[in-house]
Amino acid sequence: MTLEESKEVIPMMEAMITQIEGQQNIMAEMLQEIQEKDEKLMCFQEQEERLQQLEKELSELLQILPDTEELLMLLEEKADQIQRLTDENQQWQELAQKLNSENRLLQKQNSELLTLNSR
Repeated sequence: MTLEESKEVIPMMEAMITQIEGQQNIMAEMLQEIQEKDEKLMCFQEQEERLQQLEKELSELLQILPDTEELLMLLEEKADQIQRLTDENQQWQELAQKLNSENRLLQKQNSELLTLNSR
């Protein structure tokens, strides 16, 4: 190769080297973007897995909910029943007190009658 030809080839080679370096820079940027997107994708996948886990837990809780509602209704019914029985018990106690009072009065009257009768 002659000096003249070298003078023509060297600038072309330098231009090619500059072009290759530019392409390498572009590829490095693309690689960086791909790595960042890959990290984001992994984060999204982790969030998706967590979301699926939460959905599963929510579904299980929603299945339990009707049982809980039934139990609450039963508790309310039992509370009403207990209140009715308590009220009824109170009425029976009042009636028993009245009957005891009347019984004592009758016993007193009976004693008085027996005392009068024995004279």
